[in-house]
Amino acid sequence: MPDAHLPSIADGWTCRACSTAWPCITAAEHLMRIQCSTCGSATWSETSSPRSWHVGPRCYTEAEGVAARAEDAAKGRAPHYPPSHYYPPKPHRPVRQRPPYRHTPTGPGDIQPGTTVWVKPGGLHPGWGNIHQLAVITRVDAPKCEAWLILDGSVHQVRADRMILDDGPRNDARAAGHDLTRQEGGRWYLLPDWQWLGWTIAEHLEHRQVPAPAPAAEPVQETLFPADHTGCV
Repeated sequence: MPDAHLPSIADGWTCRACSTAWPCITAAEHLMRIQCSTCGSATWSETSSPRSWHVGPRCYTEAEGVAARAEDAAKGRAPHYPPSHYYPPKPHRPVRQRPPYRHTPTGPGDIQPGTTVWVKPGGLHPGWGNIHQLAVITRVDAPKCEAWLILDGSVHQVRADRMILDDGPRNDARAAGHDLTRQEGGRWYLLPDWQWLGWTIAEHLEHRQVPAPAPAAEPVQETLFPADHTGCV
């Protein structure tokens, strides 16, 4: 609808261009008449946009209108609040400088101090949030490892099954020209030789404790040991 034919409410719902009762002939071509669900008075809705005009006195206060718009918005999506508002106070944790050592795993079970990991939600005290946190392992142990949190330098005792490797080993393998994944059914999966990239630290430690299979003993050749020993001195 042309803006020149919008209503002038102060002049008693008259067209701004035609000075006649609104909607004028030009405006009516772009409007559809409906009834207000609250008071039943005429309401004109523009056919090409969400604009609408409630003819006659208001059937709601300004505060009621704001509340109604807020209710409609809440139905469309869940309200989002900064999660930090819900985090409990952080307990004391020692704070240290960044560890001077760095280690990038090259195979299953290769977990050493300096390995960078993601701490999964639930691995830290709720005061640090229910989100993934990047950390560096400073002491390898089971069932908990000591980890230095990159966010604030605090040191935590984190369960090994709540930590996974970061993208460092994956990026190094790709840079070396290795194929890590295959596509199946529209999804990407790690190849069998690279499944360890998705293991938890606990699975790496378990793999390290499993003894390697002993090599098979070579069969004894009977012809080297004749049964007749009469020639022996």
